[in-house]
Amino acid sequence: MPKESNHRLFFRCLLCFVALLCFVAPLILLIGRTSGHTRFVRQDLLNGGEADKEDAAKEQYESRAYPATQITVAQLLGGFIAFESVLKLPGGKKSNWQLVGPTQPIVPAINTFAGRETMWSGRVTAIAISPNCSLSECKVFIGAAGGGLWEADNALAPQLNWRPSGKGIPTNAIGSIVFDPTDPSGKTIYVGTGEGNLSQDSQIGVGLYKSTDFGKSWTLVESTFPIAAGRSITSVLIDPRDSKHILIGTDPAVLGDSSVSGGFTAVPDRPPLGVYESFDRGQTWSPHMLGIGASQMAFDPRDPDTLYVATSIFGIYRRSRRLDSDDLFHRVLVVTTLDRAGLSITVKDNKTRIYAAYGGANSASSGILKRVDDADVPTVQLLTAWTTLTSSVKGTPGYTSNSFCTNQCWYDIFVASPPGQPDTVWLGGSLSQDIFSSNPPSNSRTVLRSTDAGVTFTDLTQDAQSPPEEMHVDQHAIAFAPFNPDVAFIGSDGGVVRTSGEFVDVSASCVGRGLSGPDLINCQRWLSAIPTRIWNLNRGLATLQFQSVSVNPNDPLNDIMGGTQDNGTWVYNGRGAGSWFATTGGDGGQSGIDAANPNIRAHMFYRQFGVINFHGNDPLGWLYWHDPLATALEPVPFYAAMIADPKVSGTWFVGMARVWRTQDNGGPQDFLERYCNRIPELSDPTVVTCGDWVPLGSLPLTGTAFGTTKTGGTVAAIQRASGDNATLWAATARGRMFISKNADQLNTGVTFQRLDTAAQPNRFVSGIAIDPANPNRAFVCFSGYNGNTPAALGHVFEVLYSNGSATWKDLSYNLGDLPITGIAFDDITGDLFAASDFGVVMLPEGTVNWRPAAGSLPPAAVYGLAIHSGARVLYAATHGRGIWRLNLSK
Repeated sequence: MPKESNHRLFFRCLLCFVALLCFVAPLILLIGRTSGHTRFVRQDLLNGGEADKEDAAKEQYESRAYPATQITVAQLLGGFIAFESVLKLPGGKKSNWQLVGPTQPIVPAINTFAGRETMWSGRVTAIAISPNCSLSECKVFIGAAGGGLWEADNALAPQLNWRPSGKGIPTNAIGSIVFDPTDPSGKTIYVGTGEGNLSQDSQIGVGLYKSTDFGKSWTLVESTFPIAAGRSITSVLIDPRDSKHILIGTDPAVLGDSSVSGGFTAVPDRPPLGVYESFDRGQTWSPHMLGIGASQMAFDPRDPDTLYVATSIFGIYRRSRRLDSDDLFHRVLVVTTLDRAGLSITVKDNKTRIYAAYGGANSASSGILKRVDDADVPTVQLLTAWTTLTSSVKGTPGYTSNSFCTNQCWYDIFVASPPGQPDTVWLGGSLSQDIFSSNPPSNSRTVLRSTDAGVTFTDLTQDAQSPPEEMHVDQHAIAFAPFNPDVAFIGSDGGVVRTSGEFVDVSASCVGRGLSGPDLINCQRWLSAIPTRIWNLNRGLATLQFQSVSVNPNDPLNDIMGGTQDNGTWVYNGRGAGSWFATTGGDGGQSGIDAANPNIRAHMFYRQFGVINFHGNDPLGWLYWHDPLATALEPVPFYAAMIADPKVSGTWFVGMARVWRTQDNGGPQDFLERYCNRIPELSDPTVVTCGDWVPLGSLPLTGTAFGTTKTGGTVAAIQRASGDNATLWAATARGRMFISKNADQLNTGVTFQRLDTAAQPNRFVSGIAIDPANPNRAFVCFSGYNGNTPAALGHVFEVLYSNGSATWKDLSYNLGDLPITGIAFDDITGDLFAASDFGVVMLPEGTVNWRPAAGSLPPAAVYGLAIHSGARVLYAATHGRGIWRLNLSK
């Protein structure tokens, strides 16, 4: 019998698992976590972004699930099946998608803390170094949050030869990578799919994959699909004595983020979280610790029959018949409720030593490190044997690890002791607020290192160059070179770096920082051993997580912009895949370029917070213009809808409860440049109002003034017709659709007419595309699931407005129950394009079958589309594989 293809095997597993769900009782799990996170180059928006994301995750998940309260795994996988059925048809275009980039993601010095040009790529969740790594040859694998699996053969070189390495893995969400320690050739590798970092865009996985040829091809361990689909596999252990003995740990994950909406919460019918164990190389599995997310696992190095499990909620557990006389999992470290824990196990003086770190949004101290020097005792003794190494008292040794991951250990934390160095321990976290002080005592403490068993730490965030290379905020993964444990590969929201393995004392510079007392003592400790060199390894990694893409209408092939998760807004100048740079930092949402003057462009960070630039992409030119939006007290999505008017220069729109507008780029240029530059040194400190936004009309589009159905939410989509100056379309997160035919009037005179009825889905409207030849014709797409609105089905519609009413035509055809995240219309051919969690499909003019838009696009979530029909180009913003372009003329 011929061998079944991996693609067909995966599809069959999907069908079987969805059928299995009909017979499995729902399991309500204890998940209710905070969301993703935000970092800004300047302090003014940093704190607000972090605190805001917990509500954002809840709000955006509700938008995806609405009008239901939860998304089921059957719906998620049903959407994938629907997409797979479309892929069976021939592609709509003869050409293939082409990567635009970035592959050389340059960050100007002004957008870094250290003041040195660097490179960023997307969030790295896992790193694995070949056990046979040597100075002459060393292979490394990394897993990117939404960017898939990548490999390089020259891990110790100044520049790595990165290439994608996920052939056979149908998802780009990676949670864990491990080499099989029983294979001396080093060719056997396991990859756990799904990201377990508990953020609003930590996407679900589809099981465990295995390679026996050094990553050239991958095969699904079929039995893991029913226990891990819809989850993340955050940890994989292979018994060093027996390759048939495998353990995997699962954590929560999500599916369904988009340019404006997304998020996660508990889901009733996904497989239970926990630890799963196999003694027959993954043919069958036994569950343990059901209902508890397992964020990390480790064997006792002296006794592989003793297993430790760090959880994302309840602390650390252990199973050891030798020590506890049973086969149960006992909690050996108790933490504050909902704190995420990490652990590292080593051996000192022939005794098992454990380092444990934990923290979260609810911790009294935002990051705590503990140690036990002899774990070879029963649970009742181990519970009280821990020594707390962290102190909140400035000037004490323990303060050097204080607040190492602020209030978000739930998202970014690692603790690791290199093999053979039991007194050395590394901590990874977020970013210390003390660097925003006038006399910063640290270099931001994103990564710390101790050589005295965790008593004192030094700050590794910046190296000894002048100006220094630096590590990005928000740390997730670490791995050490086998031949030199001082050489560390570190993964963060900004990609991957490598330390040189050598350290130098620069504590003398602390005096020049104007410090005294405890702050001086802390600084001298933190800077007493920093890396001589940090090697940035992001060149060649096309893994940035884009939220959207916008196009210069006057130069559509050579000038585009796009916002990214935690890595700012990027611009492309048309000179190849390396011609990108980050024009500003922080989270990047929507962006736009003025219709007549390409030197005027704007972007949003998150919520109401945005900036405008009158000098193109000059990083020093970004000016705040959001004060009226910020003080309006209206609900607004985490990533708000914003557009530049396609015809009227100087006019911009933002969606909250109402549509807001500025007609002069937020105010006079000279005023904004004098008072509102986001670089504090370049603006007048006088308190002023930056921006002149006003709402269109006096009534919110989300309230009862426009009816009692589909109320609430926010304005989720806005589009202006390019065919006239007066027509504007808008939609809400609850399925309302509006048109204004006098959007060029004074603000109070602008009126809206509601176009939807009960026959249209009361689900999230994720996009609007207007026919340039007919401003009264639009194409509208809906996220969410048909199963939640059985009386109003459909994901893509054509809407015709005439004589005060609208006619709706469902164009969903063979899409099935596939949520759509964005839409674009080619007015030259009449073709329609739609984005989804899995790729881009198209509906050729005059047909009733959606099909793949083209080939070569990685299996990545596409959050936004941008089209320029005249230039015959379509752009896709992927959340993890950069920006891609399709030539529409072929």
